[in-house]
Amino acid sequence: MTTPVRRGTTSVYILLSIFTAAALFYNLSGRILWGDEAETALLASNVMKYGLPVSTDGRNTITLYGHTVDSNENHVWTWRPWLDEYLVAASFSVFGKSTAAARLPFAIVGFLSAVFLTRLVYKIYGSHETAIIAALCFITSELFILHARQCRYYSVVIFAQIWLILGLCHLFTGRGRRGAFHMSLALAVQFYCNYIIVIGNIVAVASAALLVRERHKKRLLRYIISGFAAFASMAAPWILYAKPWAQAGRLDSRLYIPKLHYYAVEMNFHMFPLALLIIPAVYFILRRLSGGGRHIPVEETKAQPAHKDIELFLWIVIPLQLAIISIMPGLFVRYFVPLIPVFCILQALLLTRYIKAVLPRYVLVGLLCFTNLLSIFGLYFFRYGHKPAFPVINLMRSIAVPYRGRLDDVIAFLKKEAAPNESILVFETEFPLIFYTDMQIIDGRYCSTKKMPKPDWFFPAGPSCVFDMKPDNIPDDLAKDFTPIEIEVHKSKRAGSIPEPDKYEYFTTDEKEKFVIYKRKAGTK
Repeated sequence: MTTPVRRGTTSVYILLSIFTAAALFYNLSGRILWGDEAETALLASNVMKYGLPVSTDGRNTITLYGHTVDSNENHVWTWRPWLDEYLVAASFSVFGKSTAAARLPFAIVGFLSAVFLTRLVYKIYGSHETAIIAALCFITSELFILHARQCRYYSVVIFAQIWLILGLCHLFTGRGRRGAFHMSLALAVQFYCNYIIVIGNIVAVASAALLVRERHKKRLLRYIISGFAAFASMAAPWILYAKPWAQAGRLDSRLYIPKLHYYAVEMNFHMFPLALLIIPAVYFILRRLSGGGRHIPVEETKAQPAHKDIELFLWIVIPLQLAIISIMPGLFVRYFVPLIPVFCILQALLLTRYIKAVLPRYVLVGLLCFTNLLSIFGLYFFRYGHKPAFPVINLMRSIAVPYRGRLDDVIAFLKKEAAPNESILVFETEFPLIFYTDMQIIDGRYCSTKKMPKPDWFFPAGPSCVFDMKPDNIPDDLAKDFTPIEIEVHKSKRAGSIPEPDKYEYFTTDEKEKFVIYKRKAGTK
């Protein structure tokens, strides 16, 4: 049973939409693309030229680990599937090549995700309040806003996660064919962004289906198997073409416990405060002490078995995704952004199901959405540098003001002092320099030491490198031909544009530092 829409409820939905639009679309070009974003944008530019995400245009090569590792013998990118590159290429074809155009498709998908989640929660629970609280948790998530404003696949996998839950909703309510259709498409969309994410979802769907199969007889398993088969048929072309098993050597072969610990802590501070788990525990204790709940003003849930089945999946998918991403290389919060809508639904359920008194419920909503106090309370002795803050408020403030870092200063210098037909030797990927200057960037990591090219410029340290690496000395055979130039740049954080709250630099620093660039002497060619 659904609740009717009142005038005040409609106003709340409108306000949520306005806030979401402001958070996702305002000042998209406020800071330049960082390495991963520029990688996607450059491959998208090659899609416009060649129809495929080719890793080289004859002048610059897009590679992370060397040719034949992230691209095939035909120089076609195979490190990841191509869905986000084609979205950016479509945006470039309409709006032209720019920072804002690169990020726009993902901001749009992020906005649609917020609408989709709100509609889905209302569809499942028939409560505007539950839908609004879930939506408010979603759109005030610092993690969601940061990732949805990136020129990267993150918002797409979030959208697909919500889509997957819709498919399960259909499956658990007896609409098997429709559910299998939506489930297979949602998994395929995620697969063509980052196929590692799909593994945890498939295992979670299968596990939930086996646990509830008695309620649905054999029909549920039959439709889920058919949905998996449809997904497999859509994923097969990429698997056969890209041969992703060749990348297995770059993954850890075991669960890495320190990674699980790190991800659990980050989830507490940026997705789901563990303190919320106290709410149902306290409720059931009070209910038992009061003799079965006769004096506790909390209504029993009216959820049908289908709702319970969906909630079972939501709780199962969290540890399974944690286990899967723990084998992926590196420590990156972006690996579990598909869980953002999962946690938002669970937060809304905990608050509306167990706290019926309006004032304490909305006090908790305010603390949850606009502060990190509940997160600090839940892991007070394991804060790891986290301090009391107003995350989404700080983020909105940072979006509204210009940002300038080391890379901005270097690009401005090159546009003034260098020419697009000149080359730069640097021992890093430096995709942003390619995107913004159109110069030839020579990655010295993959150059023969015996045949080191003679560039027009040499950078001992990459200006966009996210690691605080010690600058290399200029190669001996280049020293006599180059003149050092010292420029002043902002002393920005090396990982200041990565969309991870603990690393993101919200505002331009006032500190400056010297950055050394080497220019070829006239007449030495």
